[in-house]
Amino acid sequence: MNVEFDRPKRVRLVDIAEKVGVSRRSVSAVLLGTGGSRVSVGEEKAKEIQRVAKSMGYQPNLAARQLVGKRSHTFGLLVASAGDPLRSFLIQHLDEEAAAHGNRTLIGNTVVAPDRFDKNVQLFTNSGVDGVLCAVHNWLPGDRLALLTQHPCTVFYEDPGIRDACFVSVDRAGAIHQATRHLIERGRQRIGLALTAKSKRSQKDRLRGYKQALSESSLKYEPELVFYASPKHKDAYARHDVDSLKWSFPEAVIDDLIQRIVIDQSADAIIAQDDYWAATLIKRLHRSGIRVPDDISIVGYLNHYLTDFTAPALTTIDLNHMAAAKEMVSMLEKMISGDSLPLEQRQVLVQPKLIQREST
Repeated sequence: MNVEFDRPKRVRLVDIAEKVGVSRRSVSAVLLGTGGSRVSVGEEKAKEIQRVAKSMGYQPNLAARQLVGKRSHTFGLLVASAGDPLRSFLIQHLDEEAAAHGNRTLIGNTVVAPDRFDKNVQLFTNSGVDGVLCAVHNWLPGDRLALLTQHPCTVFYEDPGIRDACFVSVDRAGAIHQATRHLIERGRQRIGLALTAKSKRSQKDRLRGYKQALSESSLKYEPELVFYASPKHKDAYARHDVDSLKWSFPEAVIDDLIQRIVIDQSADAIIAQDDYWAATLIKRLHRSGIRVPDDISIVGYLNHYLTDFTAPALTTIDLNHMAAAKEMVSMLEKMISGDSLPLEQRQVLVQPKLIQREST
């Protein structure tokens, strides 16, 4: 049986004009700001037009608003995936914060195909967005310079490596410094650090925070206690299988980490690359008869909701995505308003927070 649905009819300016008993030009002047001094509408009649437009469910045409120099109150939101576990909280907070400022977001997912980043940028242009919030991981493809050319009002999450670009970033060095200090205060002396690759700036920042915390406590830095997944392990992150509908993590990475840092170097604590590493690490240590936190302490990085459900519950670093979202939207609003932002307001570093649970 075929069921047909009537598509909702778009409310036009002429429909509102007929309802109120005025000209279309008068309605356009009130709702879109057209006509200038050539069209005069009394205060009471203007209020009636606005009231009727609202009751009829009128939605302004974004292209029409742009033609008369009006804001669309729409932000483009570029993401790797709306379901990206590493940035899902950030995406949620960006959407909420945009709405709190009277805007809506047009979300563009980019991971499904190599050209989706650039196609979404063009879609944002065609849709007349006021500005763009880019939360795509730096290592994923996409022409960021072309994005800035088409949308000068763009704010990135993490430094895109473009001069004078506006961005908000988490203090990675500060995050690992907090984690290391916490472990030292808990009596740990041989603290391991799990990273992905030596060449990445993000990993260098983490290592810097780690070294600083050790130095402040007069503990010797031992390179043997730092584990790099690359180049031996290319896939060192959680994956979702669309067929089995299960998440998996390459346990060979964690087994190698346990052998090299826990067994060979007698580590009594490990700061993991992220919460997925940490959760898998707890599971594999348990199978090896190594108890957390009795024998070894584990700290994650992200504060994903899974951290409350590991056994034991995971101590981790919260990246303060809510604060990052507030900074990004505030920065974008200022740019759209034409404000000239000094360097300290164009590049903002958000401070993370250690969340202590049972794994330390």
